[in-house]
Amino acid sequence: MKKLHFIKLSLAASVFASGAAIANEDTESKIANLESQIAALREDVKSNNLDTVNKWHMAGYSNVDFVGGSDRQEDGFTSARFAPIFHYQFSDRVLFEGELEVNTNADGETEIAAEYATIDLMLNDYMALVAGKFLSPIGQFRQNVHPSWINKLPTVPVGFGEGGAAPLADLGVQLRGGFPLSGSMRANYALYTSNGPTLVVDPADGEVELESEPAAGNADGNFVYGGRVGFLPVPALELGLSGAFGKMGVGQGSVSELAQGEPDRDYTVLGADAIYNIATLQLRGEFIQQTVGSEANSTILGGAAAEELEYTAWYGQAAYRVPDTKWEGVVRLGDLDTPDADANRSQWSAGVNYLFTNNVIIKAAYTVDDYDDNATDDDKRFNVQLAYGF
Repeated sequence: MKKLHFIKLSLAASVFASGAAIANEDTESKIANLESQIAALREDVKSNNLDTVNKWHMAGYSNVDFVGGSDRQEDGFTSARFAPIFHYQFSDRVLFEGELEVNTNADGETEIAAEYATIDLMLNDYMALVAGKFLSPIGQFRQNVHPSWINKLPTVPVGFGEGGAAPLADLGVQLRGGFPLSGSMRANYALYTSNGPTLVVDPADGEVELESEPAAGNADGNFVYGGRVGFLPVPALELGLSGAFGKMGVGQGSVSELAQGEPDRDYTVLGADAIYNIATLQLRGEFIQQTVGSEANSTILGGAAAEELEYTAWYGQAAYRVPDTKWEGVVRLGDLDTPDADANRSQWSAGVNYLFTNNVIIKAAYTVDDYDDNATDDDKRFNVQLAYGF
């Protein structure tokens, strides 16, 4: 009996040992196979110098606007905007980013525009090469603050939107990035070259407009070179200086139709900006000036557009969020000066915001435009905006 029990135990031990050996061989085989695959992937990454990882992300913002009490327009809802922002990243080296603006115009039609669309190559930890249509790196507002859920007021500062004094976008290439200095000090930069703007003159009445939206072409063959440098002596304070220079052609009625025999003009941009955050108080200010050189040999309308042209704008803004609440107060002063005397004005706005969350905000503001031309009536209005960033 004991002998039979011993035989059973021996057989069980033999079967267990055989199974363990087979399982061990199977595990070792799987491990060897995985190590082989990992080695192959490493060689693939090494040969391409890229990770084979794709990432897709969508963000953006939306807003609905209402204007009331204006002396220059009827009361009503004036905007329903949807601005999706797309990001597609391949490894840590290549990124596509683009923003579309889908809006309803005054005729009830849907308009779609590409705010920017770029391919970004990450050259190293401190530098990226950006190519395509990008928001102007001159100043702060256009490239960092223009989304409605980030802007503290329902309107843009006077002179920093369409038909103003600040450049809006460029078509070209730029190098941008940032780097540490001593201690907590930091610096950032953006250097670019682009097709630049065009001076468009209406041959019917001689009205001059500096077209700051880039065209998919370069009819005058000129380029603009410039950039911005930012310095953060402490994390709460950033000081920036911007500049650009180059040549620009003159269009007769449109950007692509150059005026025959019209000489190119010198073009320069100067700008300065500052932002300071302390607790729940944010202070922000910006100055921009674009200058188009004079040309004595101008042929348009017998030299009517020959003089030097300056487009200047500035604003100062303070926003204070009441601690431990969802309420925020904002005030802003600004001024615009251009060759178009009818558009020149100073502006002040005062508003109050309620933040449902940091990215959902309803804003109400009272704005006064004081036009330089006494023949032009001043405008006083209420603006209300519901903005959502996602």
